[in-house]
Amino acid sequence: MFKNVLCKSFQLTFTRTRFKVSLRLCHKTSKKQNKEKTPPKLAADVVNYLESLPDYENIKDKVPRSLLRKYKTPESMYLINRKTAKHIANTIKDNVNVGSPIIEVNPGFGFLTEELLEFQSNPIYMYEISNQFSSHLAKFNDKYPGRTILKIEDFFGMWKLAFKDKFDEGSRVKDLLGDLCTDDKDRDVKIIGSMPGLSFVRHLINNIIFHATTNQLGRPDLFITMPGQHYEFLTDNEIQLRKQKTIPALFQMLFDFKVLTSVPKVHFLPWTFQSDSKKVTLMDEHRLYLINITQKKKLPCPSECLPLLWYFFKPHMFSKSTRVIPMLEQWIPGCGVWLITGQDPPDTNKKLAPGIDDAKLPHMTIFTEFGDLNLKQKITVFKKFISWPEFEQCQFRVTMENNLPKFVTQYEDDEKETIGTHIEEQSDSENDTL
Repeated sequence: MFKNVLCKSFQLTFTRTRFKVSLRLCHKTSKKQNKEKTPPKLAADVVNYLESLPDYENIKDKVPRSLLRKYKTPESMYLINRKTAKHIANTIKDNVNVGSPIIEVNPGFGFLTEELLEFQSNPIYMYEISNQFSSHLAKFNDKYPGRTILKIEDFFGMWKLAFKDKFDEGSRVKDLLGDLCTDDKDRDVKIIGSMPGLSFVRHLINNIIFHATTNQLGRPDLFITMPGQHYEFLTDNEIQLRKQKTIPALFQMLFDFKVLTSVPKVHFLPWTFQSDSKKVTLMDEHRLYLINITQKKKLPCPSECLPLLWYFFKPHMFSKSTRVIPMLEQWIPGCGVWLITGQDPPDTNKKLAPGIDDAKLPHMTIFTEFGDLNLKQKITVFKKFISWPEFEQCQFRVTMENNLPKFVTQYEDDEKETIGTHIEEQSDSENDTL
């Protein structure tokens, strides 16, 4: 009898244990299932737009799903309308010189590529970040033999490769550019693409400032479609007067720019969420603007001093209300006397000092603020600062160099937010802060 009771007790305990294990396994399995990400929903208005118009009959089923969602500020933008492609090509064709290389960034379905091939004979180098468009772009090699070169690469990320080459003497940029490599810094190269955010502008500024002496591309002449609010931000006239913002200031120092035309925003994918900004804009929010951006032939200072200029205009260096002389005397004690008297030390470096083309400074006092100077006068202050004999003994250059790794890390972090090669796997959290 004792054996029977013991046996029944053991069976009951085993059954309960097995039941608990079963429940635990079921609970863990359900947890795993809940953790599995459900694919993001497509934007209904985007899908309806493509399905409602005959213009997109041939591509609506070929568009990558990630482009059918909405983003705050995507890194890439693709033209999907043939009529707009023709309009853009007709607008820029008079600016394309015979023999100038043409780079098209993220051509997507190749609608603009085909228009460019029709009106000129220069070869077109296509840099596409997503391999999902390879089949659409490869066909041009059959129709236009020898006139297109396709690379599945991130052209806008070229500066990152340049950083790596600088440290290990590699040839990544040379491999990326291939036949485009040149030692002629004045060679014009036409770059055509779309820019939904400001990352590419940062790339351009960074490339000029940190790699002007090792530039293997030439002088870029860009034809970029971008939202109106970004163009207003970059070209803000107040920057030339009193306002201080780093990116617009550097942009206006390094580039010439003008609006060529505007095109419907809905003709590009992906669409973006409506901005909640209350800032008043004079440009149509429903259109993108084709901008011609050209690097200036004469830079604001010698190439080797551009990193110093970049650091001088960083936000932590000065604001609109920062007093000029006290700020500079933190680096070179007693230098204020040279600004107040309007004279320079006897051993001033004449190669770096302001020239006859630089803006004259107003009468400077210890109370003069950076907000009292326009952009050209701030450049004059910078040139005076780096030309003084005490500059090489102060800590400014060392501090700038110590901050470069942080600068590189910041951009590497930004890279994680881009629409990458496998664009189907990206989340819809892309953003780009100004």
